[in-house]
Amino acid sequence: MTISEAIGQSIGAFILWGFLMAFLYTLVSKINKKDKGTIQLAFIMMTSYFLSAFLDYETVTLIDWATYDVLTIGVIIVWGVLIKKPKPIAFMYLIVGLSINACLFFAMYYDIYVLEQTEVWWLWTLYAIGINVVDLLMVLVLIINKDFLGLVWVCNQVKARYMHRASALK
Repeated sequence: MTISEAIGQSIGAFILWGFLMAFLYTLVSKINKKDKGTIQLAFIMMTSYFLSAFLDYETVTLIDWATYDVLTIGVIIVWGVLIKKPKPIAFMYLIVGLSINACLFFAMYYDIYVLEQTEVWWLWTLYAIGINVVDLLMVLVLIINKDFLGLVWVCNQVKARYMHRASALK
């Protein structure tokens, strides 16, 4: 195992620990509240990242990680359809965060396995930093459940403009 692989596994363990702590925090802080949406999302993310820890780092490829993120997005979307209550702010952040991660995995897969790129360039740096920053942001949003990047606000603004234009065309 190279030093970069060891660092990657250590960061992965830290992120897994973060999702575990986010789940435990939401469980303790929201257990007596009516809305359990954030607890359920934190559980989904903790379970997803926990199960991914059992993947064999020797044989797993970037396409496997991308597929795993897409499956997690699917589980979150199904959860969102099944609940009848308004979705927590974390819902949008998790969908966007996992989508970014999946896109980065797909891009790296294409670069390494299809284009057979062997020299480090900006995409590799973007991947290394992006995956970890997005994971940390997802942990953070599960803990604080606030729209700290304005993502939900922007989505609501776009949706309102789209609905306004759609109703004007009728």
